[in-house]
Amino acid sequence: MDEEQLEAFKEELTKTFFYSILSDLSEIGETLSDFEVKLLIKKALAHSPDLQVEWGEMDRFGNNTLLVKYESNLLVIEVSPLINTIRILWNEYKSRES
Repeated sequence: MDEEQLEAFKEELTKTFFYSILSDLSEIGETLSDFEVKLLIKKALAHSPDLQVEWGEMDRFGNNTLLVKYESNLLVIEVSPLINTIRILWNEYKSRES
């Protein structure tokens, strides 16, 4: 994969991820827990057929580590900041709405 293809892949993955998260959040009428946000993140990444996504074993990788395999590459992502950000922003939004 050349640099241009990589940039196009990253851009498409970013769009798909955020649109999926926003779409799923629009169907939720209540506050979110960390676990529910983790489900949303995995579901959003699963929209890309080129990726294999799973949560890392807690004893090996920690509580919020996502393993993303693309072709022969493995990306290990600590997603606690992302989980917290989504949960806090969504819960704040829902509390202002009511």
